[in-house]
Amino acid sequence: MLKMKQKFKQGATSIYVVVISTLLFSVITVSFIRIIISETNRTTSDELAQSAYDSALAGVEDTKTALKSYYECLAAETDENGCDVIKHYIQEGFRTTDLEPNDPDYGYCDAISQALGRIGESENKEVIIQEKDSSQNEDDIIQAYTCVTIDDTLADYRATLSSGNSLRVIPLKTPNPENVTGIQISWYTEDDGVAFSGLNYANQNSFNKLSEGTPIPPTITAEIIQTGPTYNIDQFNNTENGETNRGTVVLVPARQGTAGAKTHITKDVLLDSNDHSYDRSTTNVPQKISCEEEEFACTASFALPNPIGGGDRNPDTFFLVISLPYGQPTTTFSVQLCQDHDAIPGDCEGDNAIAEFKGAQIAVDSTGRANDMYSRVEARVEFNDIFFPFPEFAVQATSPGDDAIKKNFYVTSNCFKTNADGSISPCSTDPDENDTGEN
Repeated sequence: MLKMKQKFKQGATSIYVVVISTLLFSVITVSFIRIIISETNRTTSDELAQSAYDSALAGVEDTKTALKSYYECLAAETDENGCDVIKHYIQEGFRTTDLEPNDPDYGYCDAISQALGRIGESENKEVIIQEKDSSQNEDDIIQAYTCVTIDDTLADYRATLSSGNSLRVIPLKTPNPENVTGIQISWYTEDDGVAFSGLNYANQNSFNKLSEGTPIPPTITAEIIQTGPTYNIDQFNNTENGETNRGTVVLVPARQGTAGAKTHITKDVLLDSNDHSYDRSTTNVPQKISCEEEEFACTASFALPNPIGGGDRNPDTFFLVISLPYGQPTTTFSVQLCQDHDAIPGDCEGDNAIAEFKGAQIAVDSTGRANDMYSRVEARVEFNDIFFPFPEFAVQATSPGDDAIKKNFYVTSNCFKTNADGSISPCSTDPDENDTGEN
């Protein structure tokens, strides 16, 4: 009897071991299955998201094609070869972007596809990029862009400066250029590579040595070019009666609270920038900008003087040249046009203080889908000739040392001057007699 009980106990132990082992292996198996399913779903979602993004980019590329054809049709001044259709839909696309969001024609989602003749037959008028055929499975990805809107009236101009493209010539196109009294520039975002907590204001007190690292946010230069209704070439180097056709400001970022740093620059700085005489050495200098590190690290505005000769500003000769003197780091920037509204001329603060750009850039808003996954892309495109030859600098330093550029000065008695009639004669011992204005 005792032996039977012992055998029974031994058999029960085996059953418990088997049950527990089975449960343990079941839990492990289910866990692995869940991980596999989760990774599969994540992979599928990532693939759909990338496909939806690619579909949105296809909408942007189609927009570039349509706009290129549109501007070629405008230049040719013809309605042949489909130009009448292209001009109609592109102009409708620009016009209806001002409708209310609840309007059924808001944004004119199919203007681009209509202009290119790619409109689909589906009820929502989307453009299919990859179409499923009978040989494909039900789970195959169907790609399309569903809505593309365009707008040529913008509150700002946005672009990027980098080592490969360190200068940008911006046409300041606006419906009423005579109302523009200033320009506001914002530059460097955290997306450019360095978080605001790690910025290096190496230039705020003096130009740094190469060994001290790259200043972040960078120093930038802004040059205004403007004229009245008529002008002479020699007026671009002069300041006359408080007016000028050309002026330059050098904007040096400084931490908020730095002595002498500011966010607004008066028009006198632009007027003085054309005067390179020695007595301007304390006024014609780089400007310290107090950086508040919000959307952009730094923001500065400067007032514009009137062009020489007075009268309304010529809209065809109104430009801003913005550059990155050190060529790094890559910097996103925004330019806004200011119009007067309060006691500070030329700043962009307050209601109705921004004058809109018209035709300088085109904002493209494209929505793409892959099955039931959607992605939205916003891009800026432009069709102005901004890459025409323009001098960026006079000297380039290629040496990595701190003494890459050296200046040597000489004093000599062998002085000659150019007279008003073009002849050359030795300098006089009286300095005032040598100042002919043509030396």
